[in-house]
Amino acid sequence: MTKYIVKRILLMIPTLLGVAVLIFFLMRVVPGDIVELRMAGEGAAVSQESIAIERARLGLDRPLWQQFLSYMGGLARFDLGTSMWTGAPILEEIKLRFALSMQLAIMSTIIAVALAIPLGVIAALKQDTWIDYVVRLFSIAGLATPSFWLGILFILVLLVFFKWLPPMVYTPFWVDPWQNIIQLIWPALAVGYRYSAVAMRMTRSAMLEVLREDYIRTARAKGLWQKLILTRHALKNAMLPVLTVVALEFAFLMGGLVVTEQVFNLNGLGMLFVESVAHRDYTLTQALVLLVATSFIVVNFFVDLAYAWIDPRIRFR
Repeated sequence: MTKYIVKRILLMIPTLLGVAVLIFFLMRVVPGDIVELRMAGEGAAVSQESIAIERARLGLDRPLWQQFLSYMGGLARFDLGTSMWTGAPILEEIKLRFALSMQLAIMSTIIAVALAIPLGVIAALKQDTWIDYVVRLFSIAGLATPSFWLGILFILVLLVFFKWLPPMVYTPFWVDPWQNIIQLIWPALAVGYRYSAVAMRMTRSAMLEVLREDYIRTARAKGLWQKLILTRHALKNAMLPVLTVVALEFAFLMGGLVVTEQVFNLNGLGMLFVESVAHRDYTLTQALVLLVATSFIVVNFFVDLAYAWIDPRIRFR
C-alpha cells in the first residue's frame, strides 16, 4: 500500500507539469496582443509607446522561451507570480476565494450525500412502489432544476414570506461562524440538491444490481437480519460507483459554480475564473486552471485509496 501511495504521488508531478505547460502555450496562441486588447477595452486612444512600456512591465516583451522558463521556475518555488489585472500576488488573490469555494463544496457534498444515499437505498428496497416513484421524481426534478434558479427561488421565498435576506457580504468562518453558516447554507442547499440527484440515481441503480447477487440471496437464506445484509454486504459493494460520482462532482464544484456565486454574491473561484478571462489575465488564468487540475488529481487519488477501505477485496500492487 505504501509503495502504491508513493507511486501515485510521484505520478502527480508529471501530470501537473503537463497541465502547466499546456495552459501556458494555449494562452499564448490566443489571437491578439493581450496588452492592446486590454488597453483598447478601456476605450481611450493608446500610443504604441504606452503599449511597449506595458508589455515590458508585464514581461511580455521577452522571448517566449524566457517567459516559459520564468513561469516554470516560479512553479518550482511555489510562486504563481502576480496578477496582470490587479498587480497583487496570485496566491493572495486565490487564498480567500479558495476558502469560500472549498467550504461551499464541502457543505454541498454533505447535503448531497445525506439526501442521495438514504433515498437511493430506500428506492432500491421499495422498487416499483409509490416510494420508489416519489424518490425517482425527486431526483429527476433535481436534474432538471438549475441550481442558480433554485437559489433565486430560495431568496424570493425568504424575502416574500419571511421578510429576510441572507447576508450578502461574505464573512469567513473563523471570524463569525454563525454569520458564515447562514450565508452559505442556502447556496449549499441549492447546489447540494442538484448534486444529490445524480448520486441518488447512481445509488439506486448500484443497490438494485447488488441486491440481485447470489451472496445477498445466500445471506437472506441463512436468516441474517435485513439491516445487517444492507450495511455489511450490500451497501459497501454498491458504494464504489457512487463514491466516484460524488468525488468528481466535488472537484467540479471547486471552480464550476459561476452563476450560483453571482446569485448569492459570493466571490469564489468561479467568479475569479470569469473575471481573469474577461480581463485577459494570463498569469491568473494559468494559476486557476492549475488549481482546478490539482483538485481533480488529488480527489481522484483519495478516491482510489478509499476503494480499498470500502471493498477489502481490492488490493493495490
